[in-house]
Amino acid sequence: MRISPRYILALTLAAMFSPAIHAQLVLGNITGTVTDPQNSVVPNVKVEIKNLDTNLLVTAATQPDGSYQIANLPIGTYSVTFSHEGFSTEVFSEILVQANRTTTVDAQMKVGQVATTVEVTGTPLRNEVDATVGYVLDSLTIQNTPLGTGSFTQLAILSPGVSADFLPGSGTNAGLGNQNIWANGQRDTSNSFSMNGVSTNNLFNGKSSSQVTENRFILNTGQFVLNHTGNEAQTATTVYNAIGQGLPTPPPETIEELRVNTSQYDASQGGTSGAQIALITKTGTNQLHGQSYYYVQNNAFNAAQFFRNADPSIPASGKVPALHFNKYGVALGGPIKHDKVFFFVSYQGLIDHDALSSQATDTVPQHLTDDRSPQALAAVANQDFASTIGGNPVTPAQIDPVALKLMQAKVNGQYVIPSATVTDPNVAKQLGYNALVNGVPSVFRADMANGNLDWNPNDKDRLSGKFFISKNPNKSPFAQSNVIGFPQSLDAESWVVSLNNTYVVRPNLTWEQRIGVVRQGAAAVTSQALTPQDIGMNLFGGTNFPAFEIRTADGTLTNSLFVGPRNGSNFSNNAADQNRGDVSTNLNWVAGRHTVYFGFSFNRTQLNIINGATDVAGVATNDFPGFLRGTLYTPFSYLYNGAANRYLRANTAGAYATDTWKIKSNLTITAGVRYDFNGPFSEKYGNLSSFHPDAYQYNASTDTYISSGVVVAGNNPTLGTKGVSDSTLTDRQWGIGPRVGIAWSPRFVKNLTMRAGAGIYYDRGEYFSYLSPGSGPNGTGGPFGITLAAPFVTKVSATSSGTLENPFGSVPPPPPNNPNAVTALLPNLAQIKNGANTYVFGGYDPSNTLPYTENWSFDVQWQPANSWLISTGYVGNHGVHQVLPIPFNQPLIATASNAINGETTSYGFNAVASESLKTFGGGNASIRVPYLGFDTQSVFYKTIGISTYNALQVGLRKRLSSGLQITASYTWSHSLDEQSGLGLFFNGNDPTYPHLSYGNSAYDRTHVFITSYLYELPSPGKKGSWTAAAVNGWQLAGMITAQSGQPFNMYDFSGAVSGVYNGSFPNVSDPIIGFQQGVTPSMAMLQGTMGVNPAKPYIDVSKLYIPVIAPGTSGVPAGDTVETGWANSGRDVFRGPFQSRWDQSIAKTWRITERFGLRYSAEFYNVLNHPSFDVPNNSVSLYSVSSGKVTVRAPSSTAGYISRTIGSPRFIQMSLRLTF
Repeated sequence: MRISPRYILALTLAAMFSPAIHAQLVLGNITGTVTDPQNSVVPNVKVEIKNLDTNLLVTAATQPDGSYQIANLPIGTYSVTFSHEGFSTEVFSEILVQANRTTTVDAQMKVGQVATTVEVTGTPLRNEVDATVGYVLDSLTIQNTPLGTGSFTQLAILSPGVSADFLPGSGTNAGLGNQNIWANGQRDTSNSFSMNGVSTNNLFNGKSSSQVTENRFILNTGQFVLNHTGNEAQTATTVYNAIGQGLPTPPPETIEELRVNTSQYDASQGGTSGAQIALITKTGTNQLHGQSYYYVQNNAFNAAQFFRNADPSIPASGKVPALHFNKYGVALGGPIKHDKVFFFVSYQGLIDHDALSSQATDTVPQHLTDDRSPQALAAVANQDFASTIGGNPVTPAQIDPVALKLMQAKVNGQYVIPSATVTDPNVAKQLGYNALVNGVPSVFRADMANGNLDWNPNDKDRLSGKFFISKNPNKSPFAQSNVIGFPQSLDAESWVVSLNNTYVVRPNLTWEQRIGVVRQGAAAVTSQALTPQDIGMNLFGGTNFPAFEIRTADGTLTNSLFVGPRNGSNFSNNAADQNRGDVSTNLNWVAGRHTVYFGFSFNRTQLNIINGATDVAGVATNDFPGFLRGTLYTPFSYLYNGAANRYLRANTAGAYATDTWKIKSNLTITAGVRYDFNGPFSEKYGNLSSFHPDAYQYNASTDTYISSGVVVAGNNPTLGTKGVSDSTLTDRQWGIGPRVGIAWSPRFVKNLTMRAGAGIYYDRGEYFSYLSPGSGPNGTGGPFGITLAAPFVTKVSATSSGTLENPFGSVPPPPPNNPNAVTALLPNLAQIKNGANTYVFGGYDPSNTLPYTENWSFDVQWQPANSWLISTGYVGNHGVHQVLPIPFNQPLIATASNAINGETTSYGFNAVASESLKTFGGGNASIRVPYLGFDTQSVFYKTIGISTYNALQVGLRKRLSSGLQITASYTWSHSLDEQSGLGLFFNGNDPTYPHLSYGNSAYDRTHVFITSYLYELPSPGKKGSWTAAAVNGWQLAGMITAQSGQPFNMYDFSGAVSGVYNGSFPNVSDPIIGFQQGVTPSMAMLQGTMGVNPAKPYIDVSKLYIPVIAPGTSGVPAGDTVETGWANSGRDVFRGPFQSRWDQSIAKTWRITERFGLRYSAEFYNVLNHPSFDVPNNSVSLYSVSSGKVTVRAPSSTAGYISRTIGSPRFIQMSLRLTF
């Protein structure tokens, strides 16, 4: 009995039942109409379509109306032959079939003999079938475009409406070089990625970056970026900012096709509302082909980064940090059985050593030297802290043994705590540091392998199996610590397996099935050269060095000094590992003028979150003298005990039906509907909690809590709340989106197509990063904060009796096992008045529904010549239910007529005698809240936001002919929203009224122009001659980008804005600070966006205005002149500097034999070494708050100045490639 591959695959599907966020079609179609010389349709014309690489042959016949369609063809180059008695045979050669695209090949038969052949070349460039906005790049374009790291995301910006920040370089901080992408006003979390038809989206945070270097983005992640020379931001070893290291990123040499659909794609695609970015890897052909290649980069070729070059502390020899970049690979493809079985395999290795992040800056006592005797250390403390020590100097006998051992600790002969290297205190104050620390080079490696097998057993069955694996470890000496001995590594990996079967049931009915399995992971680990035992500290026998902080290390600079991992749970020791099983099926039916698609997809995702925060304590001292004496700073000395890992599960499904109706040969309507189910998270052990406001109960008369309102997932066997779902969500997470598109090619205008479309596109709302508060004390906020939430984890704080030897005692507390654990954590009113810590909660609002956008577009495509296409159009959308971080416990305004929990005044500071309360949130803020006991910074991520996008988009494309190929686009657009999903915080004014913050999106770029080109120089030399070897085979290729800078605000986190609500702890929002009355944004900008000089201020910070609430009004006590409200300023009212970049390559190819060729290329990135600047330093602190007392101070000397670049300086890459 013969067993067909389709039955094997069908049985496998049924057995798995762990079935894609969307049915990403990896096949294409050919359609058209056949007419005679009088433009009358010709029925019953034989149509033969042949793949030129594999000899796959498919036949059809034209319908009575002269039309034909052949569906579900593997991508590749085909010939289309039309034959009919009484007419000459028409042959269209080199017709390109692209995935999820329909190529139109119309033929006009000429009267003659069948034996007479008329040949036509070139694929039509217009889309005459649907309204999809986007583009497809073939393998030739992909390989010839200069890509600094080889990431396909750098090609996504070629589509109109798409933008990204420039590549920061090719060193270890760039990693794979994957970038966050913004498409048509959509967030960078709204894109869908797929490889060989299998979804590769991550549910951790939905982003795709290998690193983040923009100041405004880092500000919104909650990550404290350590100072490196040249202001280089090191983020490539943290899970949140480098999650794209786990995105499957095959080498360009192995990619057959890259498809980017940005808007108006049909109902077969969905799951998210942004760009649909799909990769298809190469397959074998009937010819044996292969290549080997080698890329090299070296600092000898490169220019210095702008601010590194200007840093006086870096010697001339170190301006360009050492770089040794080597990438090598091989690929081979061909037939196993001619016309039947084909293979393709590849391997690529990459190793990169560089010193870009091997030098850190730090703050230590100004007079600290290598003399670490007790006498010398006591003298340093007394000299540098003379103003604060007063008459209580540090004596050598007082120095704590732990402090002394830490000060004397060495790694590889170098002190862990460095000595001051900037001896002039004035220079140190200007630089912001006084110590340079030298470490070992950073190291990034990547190993990738790819294997594909295709089998065409007969004319009806086509089976394809593909496999990809990548391992990408990255290690930096100074990522989470400014001192030596604590390097951080990010071990990232991905692998994708897909099995695809296409079966032709009947000539007009095709069935496609697909199975996929994907693994993506990123694990950050901070290593250690010291243990607690090495310095005599007892952490219950644990061997992990704590996050140790001296909060004021120098009496002049007043900066902190950290030893060991920094940022607690958020960025130091954690992992996100995702596994997904993906199944989809699609049915294509051609019925007369109708081509109907039906499809269903399903996936099951495991997202395993590992948090090492329970293994790393936090230990802090207030200042250097206190550190020497062994005095703990208890608010920042803590540890956690309990189950900090989360094993999340989510199901996602999609179903669609779409009909492409060819009403006439020149008029097509595509209409469809899609169902999307973006299932919520559940946790394997039920370790999920949420807050139900309706369940919260507080008894004011007894000052006790009846119910905290915190609920636990119903599948938790011990703590589960009756009646609560496993996800804790209460509203639907599905939506139905109709879509329609029309394409019309008017007969009275030759080679012109007009298209229009509209549709509803649902997006995923819940990501893991939306389960945590944006920020919080002692690591309880940030991307991994939810894993430290009660009742699953217990926090233990050091007490006043704690010492450096035993910060937390000798016996660890038991893990939580009581459902009332959360209620016990809520301090009552009496405790709050005494300064008790309130409970910080963050989560995804259980009443949320799915976000979606309403999209519409209209464009015109004109093909003036066979190889040219010009398009212009309008694209718009309106976003609904966008996710916003909203503090649900923001303090209210208490007045004499509106008492709140007994308070009749409102203050966040203690400016007058009557303001006696010093609650955890500042002043009496922690009492004036809707939910007593919860922190003022508690947050819900709520789907209540809106957005709007409108754009004029122009595209130009020239297919390679006469040696020239061009892809160019220009977008003039405006994106507006209430929040942009840039990070974890609310950027704007009062977050309880989010529409007050409706303004420019953080990723809005008014103008974006980009062009990619390829020019093959003429080859005048005679074949086989020495002249030909010298002058033939030269090629130029490049990419030019020019784009507007992105919007920004000035912020104040010190309480000079919103102090009456947040005190000096605005951990959820980024409060905008406004300018003096009459000062407009254009007046406050001291430079234009072009020709920027970073030596001069960009923003006039002298015009900043503190929005003080008049004493005696709005509940503010009389005489209190420091209470502040929200600024009367719009969001994102400033624009960063204009950015431009030119990348250029020059290549030479030698034909060794007919089959063998050798290609050399030199690629120049940022050829002109033109710096593109980041937004200026936009965070100010106009208040200095100590024990509730406010001192107004001037902005820092660097506020309003630009100190970082976007994109790399010039660097050069050379390569050699052997092909056959």
